[in-house]
Amino acid sequence: MPARSSKKRRIKASAVTQRNIALIVVVALVALVGGLWFFFRGDGSADEVALDARLVALAAERGVDSEKIVADSPIRKLDGVFVRTWRFEFPNRAARDGFLGDLQIEGVARKGELDLPEDLSSETVNLRFDLGAEAFDLHLQLAEAAPAARPTAKRPTPTPRPTARPDPAPDARGRLAILLDDVGQKFDLVPAAGALPQEVAFAVLPFLPQSAESATALYDAGHEIWLHLPMEPENYPEDDPGPGAVLMSMSPEELRKAVHSALNNIPHVVGVNNHMGSKITADLRTMTWIMQELKVRGMAFIDSRTTIRTVAEDAARGQGVLVNRRHVFLDNERDRTAIRRQLAEAIYRCRLDGEIIAIGHLDPVTLEVLTEDLPGIAARGADLVKPSELVR
Repeated sequence: MPARSSKKRRIKASAVTQRNIALIVVVALVALVGGLWFFFRGDGSADEVALDARLVALAAERGVDSEKIVADSPIRKLDGVFVRTWRFEFPNRAARDGFLGDLQIEGVARKGELDLPEDLSSETVNLRFDLGAEAFDLHLQLAEAAPAARPTAKRPTPTPRPTARPDPAPDARGRLAILLDDVGQKFDLVPAAGALPQEVAFAVLPFLPQSAESATALYDAGHEIWLHLPMEPENYPEDDPGPGAVLMSMSPEELRKAVHSALNNIPHVVGVNNHMGSKITADLRTMTWIMQELKVRGMAFIDSRTTIRTVAEDAARGQGVLVNRRHVFLDNERDRTAIRRQLAEAIYRCRLDGEIIAIGHLDPVTLEVLTEDLPGIAARGADLVKPSELVR
């Protein structure tokens, strides 16, 4: 009996030893797999949200259906780098442009390289987000438009007739905001400008000898102050936007510093509109950087629309910046009759559309017309409001 008992103990001990060896092997394999994973993933911190999960979250915030995201199709290894191909479908261009702005921020936070194409206006934008040991090829496309209607038999072309302009309802009223640009150049006009209704706002050019003094005087008279930020036009440097201008050649850091300095130069500012800027406002990447700085400072933006290719509103909405646009220019012609005609157009448009923004300049003729005509616009169906009331 003692010999048989001793044999059983040896068999039991052997089984335990085998189980321990198996457990050690499993643990070692898990450790090896984990080590390889972290080796190929890079040395990011464990508490950092993985980029793939972050991409899904950012896309969802922009209205992308997560079930329609095509992820890791395919995954390739190029020169030792795992390249993951992802496809997103955005409901509209503004959503996609906002996502591009999100990627800019994410690239800075993760110290990655974001390779954006020059042309961001196409239906599909392809770019690479490079993290070093891993990269993402991202294909951002817009949702397909509804299929075109089937062609029908051609009808005889009618004789063209002028389209009649719609008439506002007889009792229609609208809200009209007026913003006068180029303040800071002619201080002798400031007293007359300050006497205008307090709803009229003024956009001040930075870094001129009397910029801050003009802003303070108009603010003390009860008016709203905006920064008239100089931006690079298409034909720069022949057309010089002036001191403190934002230029296409600037790095993101230089650009943000230029915007920050201009905002600090003008007191009492509630928002920004562009001075010139036909080249800058057509570039989504640059406008996104500008809007990121305005978002941090809590500023609104009014697009002066100096080019039909402007993307300023899309960039602003993509970054959550309150925005609106110029609808009517009051004084492209510095002539009393022409300015009165444009003011009548602004009143008509606000009654028809509900609310609009008109932009003019701190000019003697413009001031004369507004001084004479603004007291009577309420009787014509227009309620004068400050521009900050019309940004959304």
